[in-house]
Amino acid sequence: MALKSMIFVDGTWLYRSRQILFEVLGADGFEIDYKRIPEVIADDLSQWQEDRIDIVRTCYFGTLPMNKPGCNPGKQKMFYEFLALHCGYDTEIIDVDHRHDPSARPDDRSVGIALASALVYYASIPGVFDVATLVAGDSEYVPLLRRVRAMGKRTHLVTIHNTDDRSSTPSLLQTEPGVLDFPPVFLDDHAQNLRLVREEQTRTCKICGKGELTTWAGPDFFCSGCRNEHRRQLRTCDACGREEETAWDKPYFYCTPCRKEYRDNRPDPA
Repeated sequence: MALKSMIFVDGTWLYRSRQILFEVLGADGFEIDYKRIPEVIADDLSQWQEDRIDIVRTCYFGTLPMNKPGCNPGKQKMFYEFLALHCGYDTEIIDVDHRHDPSARPDDRSVGIALASALVYYASIPGVFDVATLVAGDSEYVPLLRRVRAMGKRTHLVTIHNTDDRSSTPSLLQTEPGVLDFPPVFLDDHAQNLRLVREEQTRTCKICGKGELTTWAGPDFFCSGCRNEHRRQLRTCDACGREEETAWDKPYFYCTPCRKEYRDNRPDPA
């Protein structure tokens, strides 16, 4: 019988920790291969269990800025869509709305609360998983892991080593009795395996059908000629990320629905 594990990723923490993986490899251009994270976790669990390891689901929790002046969330939205469509992740993304507070910043607690509520929910359903694997590095998760163990589940931590010049993961999370059932997995030990390697391949342009050599691995491919034409015709809304054809040439751009919403909500002059 397979040992079933569900993975819960604190995306805010993982994003902050990328710099440590850069340092381990001595490379600034490091990109994480998110498809490999479940594989690394399954390989580690297999060292401690004779059963086959079944990764039931990988849940990723992150934030997305909305209505932030000068910020286009389109690229971040594409990343979350890539996780869902091409890596098989379940994503729960929390909007950070800057409309009424331009200085708003992502609150790590919102991600932690979303992750904790999801983990306890799945742990309460019989037979969903045997092992909860947490990809995180904050000591605030200690009570959560204790609660999940009290519900009869085993717990597993994926994190980053502490060294003399950095402390990514509090020792409390790694060593506190009654928190973990398996030794922690350290991503910096697997940095080389987690590095995304982009291979060149010939792809066919979705618009004109022309073949072109590229390292782009996304679902849709557009050749350089069509991309240049596309840039002249389409703009991405700074508020919602929607693309819209326009002749507007200023550095900022807001699509028709966002402009209409702004006009409708604008207070009448005194």
